[in-house]
Amino acid sequence: MPFPNVAINDLYEAYDYIIIGGGTAGCVLANRLSRKPDVTVLLIERGHAGDSWQSQVPMLSSHFASDGSQSRVWTTAPQTHIGDREIQVLGGGSLGGTSKINATLYTRGLPAEWNSWAQISGGEQWNYENMEEYLLKSEKNLDKNLEGKHYHQVAGEWPHRSFPISWDHTVQSVLIKATSSLGLPYIEDLNSPYEPAHGFAKLHFCVNKDGSRASTSATFLPQQLVKTRSKHLHVCLNTVVHRIQIGAEKEKPRTEGVWIQASDGSGSPRLIHTKNEVILAAGTITSPQVLLLSGIGPEKHLEEHGIPVTKNLPGVGSHLQDHLAVPVQFQVPMNDCILKLRTQIWLIIKEFFLYFFFGLGMLINASTMDAILFVQTRLLDEDNRVSAYSKVDMDARIPANLPDLEVLPIASADESILKKAKTKLGGLTLYSVSLRPESKGTIRLTSSNPFASVSIDPNYLSSQADRDLLRKGIRLSYKLKAQMLEQGYPITDLHTPRSTTDEDLDEFIDKECVSVYHYSSTCRMAPEGDGGVVDSRCRVYGIEGLRVADASVMPGVPSVHLAAVTVAVAEKCASMVLEDAKGRAYS
Repeated sequence: MPFPNVAINDLYEAYDYIIIGGGTAGCVLANRLSRKPDVTVLLIERGHAGDSWQSQVPMLSSHFASDGSQSRVWTTAPQTHIGDREIQVLGGGSLGGTSKINATLYTRGLPAEWNSWAQISGGEQWNYENMEEYLLKSEKNLDKNLEGKHYHQVAGEWPHRSFPISWDHTVQSVLIKATSSLGLPYIEDLNSPYEPAHGFAKLHFCVNKDGSRASTSATFLPQQLVKTRSKHLHVCLNTVVHRIQIGAEKEKPRTEGVWIQASDGSGSPRLIHTKNEVILAAGTITSPQVLLLSGIGPEKHLEEHGIPVTKNLPGVGSHLQDHLAVPVQFQVPMNDCILKLRTQIWLIIKEFFLYFFFGLGMLINASTMDAILFVQTRLLDEDNRVSAYSKVDMDARIPANLPDLEVLPIASADESILKKAKTKLGGLTLYSVSLRPESKGTIRLTSSNPFASVSIDPNYLSSQADRDLLRKGIRLSYKLKAQMLEQGYPITDLHTPRSTTDEDLDEFIDKECVSVYHYSSTCRMAPEGDGGVVDSRCRVYGIEGLRVADASVMPGVPSVHLAAVTVAVAEKCASMVLEDAKGRAYS
């Protein structure tokens, strides 16, 4: 059954609300703003519906296991601080955005994350006490034994659950013991506000009861809902936004509408008017691009591209942040590695049978992991143990306690490296991830043409502190390997630095570091004088009737994976939009 798409020529002349971008946040916004039949909403998505059967299988729909049709791929500018390497950048390429291609991880962030957000933005409504309502609003927790856990709920649209430790049970159980021996606790519920501020945590995944991927398009904008609301909610796919039309008023110009065109360049651009607001939810890469094309951004940059300046707002496209990771690869028994699927064909048949008939097995896990390690490196001693800490150090409400390092265990390794090593063993990769980077980059136009790609420069490792953190992460990975060996687990080096000297670690970091695809903060929420683009109500400074609500508004990249945080941003923004509309007649 085809998705109920509305062609450009069939759109209304005007809508109460226009949402630009049908990704992780945009689907949530469209659902919430269209609940009343007398309110018209238009959702504009650059990509297609992306509703094939593969898009519903978590492992097969992740970017790295799919055909790439659901993804947008860019490359960064040469990165000066890592030997001029160009790093791959990924975004969503269909309705549902990155929630269609990611690892399905559901991580809300510690209360400290939200309390820090409130401090930076100057908006107390973003602290954890106030944001818990929006974290809960869409949650459908499928786990058992939730009685008395007020910080979870089961009635929302967006399901998530944890898995029993399964195919990599041996690795995970050994890692739990290894981390515990270093003074890092095991955390059963990563999304509880009452757990310690760091530890080895069991993961939760956005997966339905039947094992299908719970993307935001599937849960917030299913076909039946869009059909039911077809008179007042329109979804326009395969459509590019040229720019936002803004009035000529000198004092607080107002958003008037959006210029759109088919993404293949056919047809003429068309202006669709808004009666109330435009909400930009095109993601960290494209949201600033649309603002820049609309004359909102750094004055000199706009003038370079011949774009009339509507609002000189230097923060647009600035403060780009991302989590950078360095993979250290080890050899482990093939039975503990996902690559066994390629060496034992009968296993593939078994896994497909388990998935399609029972919603079980490896295919429901897009990330090939069940747990993750979060660390406050300031608490590690020279032997990489947490040797001394107080109750205050483990208080998850205090911003100073936010973890700055993540160790991400993936039950696999680079097949080409395994082949070169001429081994029949499998692989285990420990990714060291810098969670609180100081490095900041930019998104800039390359042209005033809306179909042109942008220049993406994350400026990775421009801060020495970020490099120092990755060194600590690699050394901690070696320590974890040593602890696993002590338990008698067979693990040996596969692709590792030549030594643990600073020089050899730096050489390895420069050659091997990769993005974790957690881009944020290019339209950040902060005071305008501090490089902010939106205020604490997601409103673009100096422009009436224009908001941004996606990962680009985060004051800095959070110490978690971003999907759950992005959904909470959309929930909060939708609530504020409707709150501001009360008592205002729709014109």
